[in-house]
Amino acid sequence: MTSSIPNHLDIDVATFAVRCQKFRIAALVMKRTSIPLATEYATRLVHLIPGIRLDDMLAFFDFDPSESKILLQDVLSTGLVEERNGQLHLSQRGWKALSPDSDRLDLFEVEEINATVAFDLAALTPVEESSLNAREAKVIEELKLPNREKAAAAGAEAAEAFDLHFQEWRSTQARRRWLDEDARLTSIEDIQPVAATTAIFQIPVRWRPADEASASPDFSELSNRGRPGSRGPLISAISEQMKSVVAPSDHQLAFEAVDRIDGGIMRRGGVRSSLERQQWVSAAASTDGQVLKGAGAPGLRLVGSVASDRLRSALLDWTQATAEGSSTMRTPVFWLPPTVSSWGRNIPFVNLARDLSKANQIDDGTVLLARSGNAYDRKGWSKLYGQANRQPALFDRCLAVPASELPFALEVILKPGSWVAVLVHAPDLASSYPFPFGYITADPKIVDNYKRSIAELAAKAEGTGAVLWTKPDEDAHRALSSIDAALDINVADAD
Repeated sequence: MTSSIPNHLDIDVATFAVRCQKFRIAALVMKRTSIPLATEYATRLVHLIPGIRLDDMLAFFDFDPSESKILLQDVLSTGLVEERNGQLHLSQRGWKALSPDSDRLDLFEVEEINATVAFDLAALTPVEESSLNAREAKVIEELKLPNREKAAAAGAEAAEAFDLHFQEWRSTQARRRWLDEDARLTSIEDIQPVAATTAIFQIPVRWRPADEASASPDFSELSNRGRPGSRGPLISAISEQMKSVVAPSDHQLAFEAVDRIDGGIMRRGGVRSSLERQQWVSAAASTDGQVLKGAGAPGLRLVGSVASDRLRSALLDWTQATAEGSSTMRTPVFWLPPTVSSWGRNIPFVNLARDLSKANQIDDGTVLLARSGNAYDRKGWSKLYGQANRQPALFDRCLAVPASELPFALEVILKPGSWVAVLVHAPDLASSYPFPFGYITADPKIVDNYKRSIAELAAKAEGTGAVLWTKPDEDAHRALSSIDAALDINVADAD
């Protein structure tokens, strides 16, 4: 039902590492201070009656001698008033403190601050440094800087950038005492580069039903930071780089392959082709249409990449349910990725793959079926998802399989004997950005059909030489034997 569809649905997350430069800055800041009410009134009196005599001012307040003495000391100590030949006049500072537009007395004092500030090298705006472990750092794609010459000259422009974005930076430093008050940057005394660093930007890719199933990056959170338009160069650079991420051209072949394997689950759900999927996507996004009924049950309609919250929840929930209630033999989860340049290049994916491995440890972990056409491909898979310094591999095992044996637009996550998740990475109608849709099901026949397809794929791997990495306690022979046993590869060959 249309009323149950949300205003938007996140179908992916584009994540970029942006190079930054950190500076140590010494600056002078003016902050507003407060003075006692009597002192402020006395100062105003001096302003209204220039040259007022001491006795006349004290008589105005009708204080006793001791109170009058304290008041005079307070007035003179502010630096707003000065005495000349027994008469009181506003000092130069006093004239600056009095607002010309109102009766408000704005008092400021100067304080030196020493701060360490990082600026991104795309827009020269203040950023928070990102703390990434070795695994995350390997996976995240680096943003290509829009102006390398300007980035190289960041040191010369850092002072102007700090001046321009001081109030934004100040708002992130609320725990410092002087920043709790109204503060203004007076001057920058010294600025020195400290070190290069990195900031991570995560841009949601959102589908909005009102846009006729069109998905696009949402830059609203980023564009609303700081001064209006300040993130323009950064947004333009991210947007330009995202244009290179497109769905594989064989998306219709992927849909047809799924249709043959499962007997037409999505076709009966209103999908006429990989591009004519509106009915399925709307149902998958709704609260009352996500559950599969009839063909494919028990199961759920899915929309979005494995970096989306809905996919994460579905995979982990079904894995947990299998671990608690299944009596099937121990089997790993097999993951065949699509050939999409942005696949697996974000932090939500890293977290999902890690958690899926942990959730399935009792049942033999996870296996990445890495589509590989040559040694360069294999090296790339190992670099991205293999062991990273002290960080374990993201998948427990990795088997290099023929790259084009199954359509590039097809993604399959299979737990033999339990469930299978299937996604077709078809293009967004407006931008060609991958718009994944599919399902997860525990239908025994469908799960077995996909198991047979994955077994046929794995059987064509080049033996132990295709095992790119293994669990810490096994060698390539033992890893391959476990994969063969889980997929009944000998039985498939006999057939």
